[in-house]
Amino acid sequence: MPVERRVDPTDGSSYTWEEFSDFYTGQYKKKEIAAYWETCTVLKKGKAAAKAKAKSKAKAKAAPKAKAKAKAKAKAKAKTRKPPGAFKVCVCGGAGGIGQPLCLLMAESPLVSELAIIDLNVAAVPAPGVAADLSHLEGKCKVSSCVLTLNEDKAIDKAGAALTGCDLVLIPAGVPRKPGQDRKDLLNINANIAKGTVEAVAKFAPNAVVGLIVNPVNSVVPAMCELWKKQGLDPKKIVGISTLDVVRANKFVYEITGKQAEIPVIGGHAGKTILPLFSQDLAGRSIDAAKIPDLDVRPNGYQHQHQ
Repeated sequence: MPVERRVDPTDGSSYTWEEFSDFYTGQYKKKEIAAYWETCTVLKKGKAAAKAKAKSKAKAKAAPKAKAKAKAKAKAKAKTRKPPGAFKVCVCGGAGGIGQPLCLLMAESPLVSELAIIDLNVAAVPAPGVAADLSHLEGKCKVSSCVLTLNEDKAIDKAGAALTGCDLVLIPAGVPRKPGQDRKDLLNINANIAKGTVEAVAKFAPNAVVGLIVNPVNSVVPAMCELWKKQGLDPKKIVGISTLDVVRANKFVYEITGKQAEIPVIGGHAGKTILPLFSQDLAGRSIDAAKIPDLDVRPNGYQHQHQ
């Protein structure tokens, strides 16, 4: 049985459903892709054969034309890309202990032209206050804020303006870990907090990269990836931020060697899943091999004291 092909009016090319779906996945939701497919004209068999014959006949002459067309298409695509320095970033939980310095870094970045800060009305420093302070910084970044009332407002209902058009959404939200408390104890609380925010991002900024700084990162990230996939979006846009482990590993090496280091850290962000590769850095590999086993487990102990 011949496979049905339909013509996409956007580029005039014909696709099977599988090709069409693969092409648009990550750009639009599954329902939107299916609805658009229904508007495409079915390519009739006779028409397809005639088109194939004409294509084969003109193949030798078409090369220069195709090359010019591809070049023009690439040029047009480049024009639609957002220019450097015009990115919009939203920090959900931007009035918190991690959120405030993160917002400062974003507001000072030459790549960011707009920063939106979202936080609850119970934040120690009100989100509008953080936004007001950052708006005084020299530079082009426009800063705004959105306040959600605890146990009343949902991001999906109230944060549309803050999230719309975002290229990057950072989420340092959630309940912090108390001394002696395990990350898994936070899973139910923080996963629900992350879920509400990620659902709102899926609605208002489906093309954004979502950076999660929500413990336990090892569990929250894959859970949010599944939620993202259910919305028909690209789960690779959901990432866990564990730069803290890299910074700590670099500091440990400096304390021993007195040299700057760039230690790659692989694995996750909990216990023994944090694996600093000291041997992959010039300063790191100069450390006595006998000290490495203790140094490997030190980041985890350090986290229990300071995070």
